[in-house]
Amino acid sequence: MPDTGFARTFGRMMRPIVRLIATLAILLPLLTQTGCTRSSSPTNSGDPQLVTDIPLPSGAGIDQDRSLILSDRDRWTGRVVMVLTNSANDMTNFYQTQMPNFGWQPVMSITSEASILTYLRGDRAATVQIERRTVLGSVVTITVAPRQSDGASTGGGDYAAPVPRSAPAERIRSEPLPAPSARR
Repeated sequence: MPDTGFARTFGRMMRPIVRLIATLAILLPLLTQTGCTRSSSPTNSGDPQLVTDIPLPSGAGIDQDRSLILSDRDRWTGRVVMVLTNSANDMTNFYQTQMPNFGWQPVMSITSEASILTYLRGDRAATVQIERRTVLGSVVTITVAPRQSDGASTGGGDYAAPVPRSAPAERIRSEPLPAPSARR
């Protein structure tokens, strides 16, 4: 014989859980859609753009969870991360073309699965890293920091390559590599 008191009590206990599951089932698709918009445009409490000295693709939003901007405008230091629908190749072309328009002088570029572009502007250096996303688009990470002073650059902020120095002979040692079969 079933205990109807237990069934009623169990039913009352399950109603809030069922409501919670139903609410989550309705809200979960909405939350995942707005999760993509978590990255907002680079504004802060009515201020104009936080960073003005690097090109940002139209419609790009800064991923606030992975970005760190210290200071503002064209004297900032830190990291800006953007998740874009544009391909990695398109973004590499964009930054190779646009960074010089913002006064950044190219120093080095590596284009591969993850492209890395390095620029100098005055006493600051910028690295643009562009990675392909698994499904669609790319992730662009721009890191800007003060350029290290090694005494080899001119005082006007122009880049001068450091004078090559030979390695001290007393610190160099060589060891034979193990045979290929022993390396595994």
